[in-house]
Formats: sequence, C-alpha cells, structure tokens
Amino acid sequence: MSPGTPRRRKAGGCFEINGGEMGVDQVGDTKYGSQAPLVSEVSRRYKVRFESEQGESAVFSSTVGGWFEKQKRGLTTARQSFSWLDWVCFFLPMMRWVRTYKLKQYLLPDLLAGMSVAALVVPQSMSYARLAGLPSVIGLYGAFVPVLCYAALGSSRHLAVGPVAVTSLLLGEGLPKVVGLPEQEDPNNPAHPEIQRIYNHTAIQVAFLAGCLYTLVGILRLGWVTNFLSHSVISGFMTGASVIIGLSQCKSILGYNTRPNPASTPMHKLPAITFPRHDPVHLQLYDLLGPAWRPYFQWREFVMGVVWVAMLLIMKDIGKRYSKRFGWVRAIGPLSVTILSIAITSIFRLYNNPHNIRIVGSIPQGLPKETVTWWFPMPANFTRLALLAVVICLIDVLESISIAKALAYKNRYELNPTQELQGLGIANLMGAAFNCYTTTGSFSRSAIMDNVGACTQLAGIISGVIVMVVLLCLTPLFRNMPQNAQAAIIISAVAGLFNYSEAIFLWKVNRHDFIKFDFVVFIVAAVAVMFAGVEIGLAISIGLSVLIALWKSAFPHTAVLGQLPDTTVYRNVKQYPEATEVDGLLLLRIDAPLYFANINPVREALHKYEQRALRDADVRGVPIRFIAIDLSPVTDIDASAVHFLKDWITDHKARGIQPVFANPSRQVVRVLRSAGLHELIGEEFITVRMNDAVLLCQELLAERGGAKAGKEPNADGLQSNGLQGNDGAGV
Repeated sequence: MSPGTPRRRKAGGCFEINGGEMGVDQVGDTKYGSQAPLVSEVSRRYKVRFESEQGESAVFSSTVGGWFEKQKRGLTTARQSFSWLDWVCFFLPMMRWVRTYKLKQYLLPDLLAGMSVAALVVPQSMSYARLAGLPSVIGLYGAFVPVLCYAALGSSRHLAVGPVAVTSLLLGEGLPKVVGLPEQEDPNNPAHPEIQRIYNHTAIQVAFLAGCLYTLVGILRLGWVTNFLSHSVISGFMTGASVIIGLSQCKSILGYNTRPNPASTPMHKLPAITFPRHDPVHLQLYDLLGPAWRPYFQWREFVMGVVWVAMLLIMKDIGKRYSKRFGWVRAIGPLSVTILSIAITSIFRLYNNPHNIRIVGSIPQGLPKETVTWWFPMPANFTRLALLAVVICLIDVLESISIAKALAYKNRYELNPTQELQGLGIANLMGAAFNCYTTTGSFSRSAIMDNVGACTQLAGIISGVIVMVVLLCLTPLFRNMPQNAQAAIIISAVAGLFNYSEAIFLWKVNRHDFIKFDFVVFIVAAVAVMFAGVEIGLAISIGLSVLIALWKSAFPHTAVLGQLPDTTVYRNVKQYPEATEVDGLLLLRIDAPLYFANINPVREALHKYEQRALRDADVRGVPIRFIAIDLSPVTDIDASAVHFLKDWITDHKARGIQPVFANPSRQVVRVLRSAGLHELIGEEFITVRMNDAVLLCQELLAERGGAKAGKEPNADGLQSNGLQGNDGAGV
C-alpha cells in the first residue's frame, strides 16, 4: 500500500476518500508527516454509513446471542477451571483475603484498628439504641452479629458496620407510629414492659424487611436508584438530622426527668410528667426552654453533661488535627468518657440522693437469643412498617456505598457494589435473626479503621469479638453509666454530620449560576428535615432533587456554534467570542437526548436562534440557506422527537433552507433510518463531522452562487490545541 493510499475498513461507520472506505476510528491514522501533500477538502469528506435492515437484525441477533454465549462460556469456564477453594471464595468472599493474608504486615494494623473501633462502638451502640427507643443491649448485639457477617461477605476493607445515629433516629421516630403506643422513657427499665417488648419486636421486623430489601437491591443490581438522591440532598438531610438528634439529647444534659424523686428539693413539689418526643426543631426548643420544663432543670446533670461533651469534642479535634501521631485519641474518646463517668458515679454514688444522677441501669448479660420467630406475623399496620423499612434501606444503602466507594478509591482497591449490597443485606438478616436492629456502615468508625491503617476485615472481626467479650463478661460494669454521658457521646458523634462547610462549597461552586440549584437543595433538605420532621423532610428534599433533574432534562442546553480561527473546530460562540459564524449557514448544537419532555423547549430554542440569524442575514445581505445541527451530545431520540424532526425538516425544506445533521451516534442513525428521515433530509446531508457539513454547504453555495464561502478550514482537518477531536463535542 502506497503512502498516499488510505487504509480501508468495511465494518462499522465509514467515510469515503477517493472512492475508498476508511473506518471512523482511523481518522488521522494516515502516515502523512508534517510535509505530506495536502489532500483536497472534498476528498477528505466523511460519509455516514447506514446499516441495512438485515444488518441491523444481524447486529441485534449477534448482540443478544453474544450475550447468552458469553454467559454460557463463563459458566463452562468456571465449572471446568474453578477449584474447590475457588468455589469457597465465590460463596464466602472473605476467603479471598484470607488466602493472601500477610501475617507480619497486616496483623498489627488490623489488631489496632479492631481495638480502636471496638472502643468507639461499645458506648456508641448503647447510646444509639436508646436513641431508637430500644434497650442498650440491643445496640451491643448490633455491634456483634452483623459485624461478623459483613466481614465474611463484604468487599470493603474499611467499612465499619453497626448501629448508626440516623437509622436510630428514623427508628425512634417511626416505631411509635407503627406500634401506636407511647414510647417508654427508659427502655432499659420500662414502666410498661409489655409495650417495650412490642417495640423490640417491631424493630426486629423492620430489620428483617430492610435486610430483604438490601439483598434484593444487590441481586437485581438496583443500586442506581440511589442516583436520584444527590450529594446535596444527603448532605442537607444529614445536617438537619444532626440538629434533631443533638437537640433530642439535650433533655439528658439538662437533667429533665420523667418522674422527680420525692426526696429532692424543690423537685418533690413538681408533678410527674413525661417529657414529649418531638422531632421538629421549633417544638424541641419550646420543650427544652419553655415554662413547662424549666423548673425540672438539674444543675448537677448539666455540669456533668457539658464536661463530657467538651471532653469528647476536644479529643476528636486533637485526633483530626494530629491524625498521624494522635489519631488514636479520637478513637478512645467515647470509651474514656464511659470509663470515667462510670468510675465517678460509682465512687461518689451520684445516683443516690441528693444528686440523683440518672444511670443506664441493668443490662442483660450473655449472647443474643434467636428472634426468627419474631419475623411473622407482621403487624396490622404493615404499610407503615414497610414504608419505614424502605426509607431506612434507602438511606443506609446510600450511606454505606458512598463510604465504601470513597475508602476504596482512597486506598486504591476495587469495590464490588453487588457483593457489598448482598453482604449488608445478609448481615441485616442475620442480625434480625439474633435480636439486632438495622445496621449499616458508620462514617466515624469507618474513618477510624482507615486512619489507624486497617488492611482487611479482620479488624471488623476483632471488633466483633471484643463486643462479644463485653456481652459475656462486662455488661454489669455499665450499670452505673450516667445517661448524660450517653447523650454526650451521641451529641459528639452527630456534630460531625453538621456539614456547614458543604453549604459554603456548594455556594462557591454555583456562584455564577442565577439559580444555585445544589445550594438550594442542600438548604431545603436541611430546613425541611429540621422543621417538618425526618420523613416529611426527606420526602420534600428527594422530590425537589428529582424535580430539578427533570427540569434540567426538560430544558436542555443549546448553543450557536462558530469556527475557531485557523481550525476545523466549532464551538459555542458565547464561550469563545473569537469563533466566527459562517456566511449562509446557521450552526447549532443540542446538548441532550431528544425525548417527549424536552421537544417543545428545543423547538423554541431553535426557532429563537433561527429568527435572530435571519435578521442578521438580512442586514448582511447573505440569506441563510443551511441549518446544520451537531448531534454528538444527542445519545437517543424517541418517537416524539422523530415527529418533531420530520415536521422541522419538511417546513425548512419548503422554505428553501436545507437542514443538515452532523455527527449522529449509531443509535440516532438507526432511529433516523427506521423513521425514514434519512431519505427526507437526504443521506448526503447527514455527515460524520461538523466540518464536513460546513464544507458540503459551502461547496453547494459556491455552485449556486448564493453566498461567498468565508475563510475555509485548514485542509489537514486537525483540531486546535487543547480541544476535543470531535468537532461538536465540548462546551
């Protein structure tokens, strides 16, 4: 083959050069050097290939048949090549890292990480269970059984599973609505044990349903549903939830008690009333600061609570600021407060008169009992129960996957989302079988695992084993733990969820936009959760996020294109003022798929551009004869778009203006051909590049003498530096 002869390619899209064919992917693959002879513009013109109906059927058949053949080959290969150990790894993913575990290199970091997480999760899980309206021991169960299950089945090396604040808040708000009975003030020592038993029973059923949903989402690969929850929605939701959670614990810091001790003064003169549970911020503030509860303030509890909160926040800040040397300080903060508060309360007997510091009380000792028999029958209010499980599953999936993906990216290993969801689902199912409420990945504990340097999920196993030891031997030690210490641990944990820096970042990102969508979504999500409650606030924020997504899809960006000087590149004239429009032509671009929802906005935008171009053309005395539309960003068109294009082409051809389509994708070409639009517009007016469309139109204008061709593009067809090779792509 001589240097001047182009390569030939029959398959795929092609273009003609001197009567031959060259694949689209071989543009610029000729062996011309910088001194190569110039080829005429007409000879370098690309031509879109339209597949025949038989070809399209063959492609479809080969695609479907190829998929089934690929699955068959994969199963055959697995059956023939998998050893018994490979099959064990397939059903028990933890064996993959067990097989390659480097004892000397991994054991110490995993051991330290597991101990650090255990030091954090023991007090946190007990406090979160109380936030959910459940006995503290159920939180410890959730830090034991699901953790071991996830370590065996999950794919993340750093995700720390267990009870979390937001799930506990959702349960605490949702269970009273499902059960229809008043929540017990002290779940560890309930005034009505039968009501508390119903609460515990319902929480296990929620965990069972959530585990089923988790597993189903993983098997069906429906994790994409969470894409409708934008980062702004989740950040705003977490921020609002953190305020609600923090305020809900202030009653313990202020010493508000359900039933005043008769021997105390002047508390014995006050009636025994129950502190209400409200989620909206304004109602909580009224309860905390209003006249009804101010007389119940106890300064001793307040001083203790403030000291614990300050101590936890200081230790957390030290761990963050000096993470390399003192990262462990952050991990041992809750455990330090727990040990110190128990020691002080026990030594000075602060739970007796006249101090009356409220304590956790007795916690059952031993491993959890099976609760499979609690799964059925479901309660009469099953619809609300299922809705609560769906909301919890949705939040938990997004929280866990986002944490796991971020840590996998940071530590440069691959995460399997399907395996991750299935592992979390089975962990929740096993938890529901052994008296655990819903668990998921924790932000704070996962960060501890990563900072300490965990290498595998052996750290999670170590954490779970330590919790098991606590359940077997150490639960009596937690009897004298003050409730204000539990409240301080929760407040310290959720303080990190108040993400005000994200609001500042979103404002900066959208500072050039007239409507700052991401910032607005964040603020609406946070405010709605704080003042309308968790469920209503989440529904409002999700609805707003979906509405904005639909709005952006229904009103896609369009642009008038111009030619950059001395190039064959065409870009938005607003972004590149030096780009010049071509006489006799109107060059446009549509930056979204065309479907029924955005047809009218696109029609109006094209009409606006056309009317303005016609007025300018009348002033210059050069009429518009061609309208070329760059279709490179248009990935698909539906039947409504086909009808619109058909009417648009017919109308413009009747007015003496020839439409031209440039750079359509394979899917769009198929639709154009199936609808017969390629014959209506003319196959020669469907080009591979915008440059080809301009050259064709200039050639026809020259032949007609309708307009003088402006400055012609470079003959070599190269794009300008720093811009994409696809003429229509870009901004």
